[in-house]
Formats: sequence, structure tokens, C-alpha cells
Amino acid sequence: MNLVNNAVDALPQGGDIFIETRLNTEAKSIEVVFEDNGIGISSEDQNRVFIPFFTTKEPGKGTGLGLSICNNVISAHNGKISLESRIGNGTRFVVSLPI
Repeated sequence: MNLVNNAVDALPQGGDIFIETRLNTEAKSIEVVFEDNGIGISSEDQNRVFIPFFTTKEPGKGTGLGLSICNNVISAHNGKISLESRIGNGTRFVVSLPI
């Protein structure tokens, strides 16, 4: 849910959020893709988004724990989360869980 909420926050003027599920038979995993065409994440911030308490939101609007918790839960299930983003072109998170 955090990934969807972050996508909504990245669309202050409206836009699109895409959620896709797919089976990766080569990797023997299920992938869930969360993608938006929002404001994007700078390359500097991409290196920090999974660090606890890191946030780009205004004070009182976020704790900076959401992506850190997502990463920990996914890792606890032997999964991975990846991030692709460019400023002004949106963001894509891919959650991959083994089957």
C-alpha cells in the first residue's frame, strides 16, 4: 500500500498510476510493478529512499519509514525491490518475490 500512496503523492497535478503483476519463469518469481508518471526521484535521493527516516515530504506528511519497511518485509521473504526513476518522467518500483 505504501508504494501506491507514494505514487499518489508524486502526482500533485493528477496523472496515472499503473500496477502490473507478472510471472517471471526464468527467475522463478512473481513481480509486481508499481509505476507512475509523476515528478520522479532524483538520482541522489534514489540512493537514500530505503534508509529509515529518510523523506522528501514536508514535515508532518511522512515518517520516512514506508519504503524502509517495504524493503525489510520483501527481504524477509527472500524478495527484492528495485527502483527506476527520472525527474519529470515518473518512477517505477518492481517487487520480485520467489515462488
